[in-house]
Amino acid sequence: MGSRRNLLAWAAAASVGATLGGLDARADDIAASASDFVNRLAERVIKILTDKRLDKDGRVRALSRVFLDGFDVRAIGRFVLGRYWRPASEAERTDYFAVFQDYVVQTYAARFTSYAGESFVVPKAIPDGEEGAIVFSDVGKLGEEPVHVQWRVRRTANGYKIVDVNVEGISLIVTQREEFASVLQRHEGKVAALTALLREKIAQLKQQG
Repeated sequence: MGSRRNLLAWAAAASVGATLGGLDARADDIAASASDFVNRLAERVIKILTDKRLDKDGRVRALSRVFLDGFDVRAIGRFVLGRYWRPASEAERTDYFAVFQDYVVQTYAARFTSYAGESFVVPKAIPDGEEGAIVFSDVGKLGEEPVHVQWRVRRTANGYKIVDVNVEGISLIVTQREEFASVLQRHEGKVAALTALLREKIAQLKQQG
């Protein structure tokens, strides 16, 4: 009886060990795939920024496509709206998402145009939950202290997507959420007011040389 109990205990332990080992391997696979995903996006961005045939508008349009391919804009847009998401009407949400997408593309794609030959190195990636990973990267000019950037990546039905970028310890989506909350508090929580302000910002960005 004792030997049978020991055998069952050993079998159960082996089963748990195999399951946990499988989960660890799966998490490592996701981390490796997320690392490759970020590297491929970086290669696309560098190719665009070093293409002398593109003018400013063409560069921004090309970077916009990379951004929309690589980022989960809808998840980010909902997160940065915070507690104001729930009371917003469906029409307000639809209008907001359309404008938010354009706003983020114009803001961040335009910032990338200042790229001047910096290096991009991914030293490691670690699992982040069951379907995600954090990809670490060093960005900077050769011979200088790099900027440490972490990319939070999730595996979605549409492939891998970036859901946050952390630059030197600062989360960009948390910062954006705080900025939006400040605007919404001044306008009685009206999402339409935030959307209107974003439209103004987009017009300003497009006018900048």
